[in-house]
Amino acid sequence: MTVLVVFDIEAVPDFEAARRLLAQPDSTPDAEIRRMLGERYSRDGEEPTTAFLKVPIYRIVSIAALNAKREVGGGPWTVTQIGSRSVGEKTEAEVLLGFVKALPVDGRGTGPILVTFGGNGFDLPLLRYRAFALGIPVPGLHSGSHRDYWHRFGHDHVDLCDVLSGYGASAKPSLAEMAALANIPVKIGGVQGSQVEAYVATGRLTEVADYCLTDVLATYCVFLRYGMVRGDLTPAHLDASMDSLRATVQKHVDRRPLLSAFLK
Repeated sequence: MTVLVVFDIEAVPDFEAARRLLAQPDSTPDAEIRRMLGERYSRDGEEPTTAFLKVPIYRIVSIAALNAKREVGGGPWTVTQIGSRSVGEKTEAEVLLGFVKALPVDGRGTGPILVTFGGNGFDLPLLRYRAFALGIPVPGLHSGSHRDYWHRFGHDHVDLCDVLSGYGASAKPSLAEMAALANIPVKIGGVQGSQVEAYVATGRLTEVADYCLTDVLATYCVFLRYGMVRGDLTPAHLDASMDSLRATVQKHVDRRPLLSAFLK
């Protein structure tokens, strides 16, 4: 049996670490720290208060994941689980450790294939930086899983953004662009990644978690479609894989209506 985990992370600046980095007292307001970080890391033309920062400066607020499996010889994928973990419900350490400990392991101790969209540059290194910051052992992300998730050109971690662009040989696509090509639902409900900081600041963590999960489902749809394009899935297997996704989503729409977009 081959098992994969598609995951995505939403994150906001770690103001405690930023104060230490910027040598600022604890009394310095978060808004001022955010402005200083933006001035430090913004590129030409970027608004400092919303500029994207270096990955080590972020902390995790939500991790969403989808688990799927299929027979070793091929065939359609079957979704076995979808869900998300967020701070508020748990501490950041519990969210991170819970995700890593939940990664399925087979009888030989081998972990799953990981699938992301842009994960080589953000999600995967963020897991390691936060484990470092929080003092958490995560052998499941390293040799403990018998996988090499850190080899950019390997097969244990599939970063679709990297793969589809030829590892940067052409301009890297966004998830929204790939979704538009295949009419895959994405950015449902009007939430954008640039709004996550504001949503978290106002306590809208449930919406952030739902947004994170919809990005995971969209990434999985891109993965399946690309699998069909490269011959790993037949069109019939793609249809069966999508049917399995819809059946799983159907079980969650009462609690998370935003997911209903994936039933169409």
